[in-house]
Amino acid sequence: RRVHGESEFLKQVTASQLVACHFFHKDFERCKIIDMHFRELAPSLMSIRFIALNVEKAPFFVAKLRVKTLPTVVFFKDGIAVDRLVGFEGVGTTDDFPQSRLAARIKLGFEKETAEGEED
Repeated sequence: RRVHGESEFLKQVTASQLVACHFFHKDFERCKIIDMHFRELAPSLMSIRFIALNVEKAPFFVAKLRVKTLPTVVFFKDGIAVDRLVGFEGVGTTDDFPQSRLAARIKLGFEKETAEGEED
């Protein structure tokens, strides 16, 4: 689900226990790959709310969450960032990585309590 703007982003992140937010740019091919996988995985991971936020429309949260590489997926548990997936780190080195690897990485992301460097 695309989130339009920073206020809607905040509502979505705080409204669900588990949220995976894909920070994307509409012109980046690797962002489109993550989008495709999110759409296909979402029905099988119903406990997780999958959202996507265009970085051009959310400069405050891009800076606050230190999003420097795209795609970046930030995992929120009860409104708190607990982990992040930067690029395809941990899922593959090529664009055709197995979707099962991304699903496992998403589940792993929610096992953490707080993200490193996010405590402040």
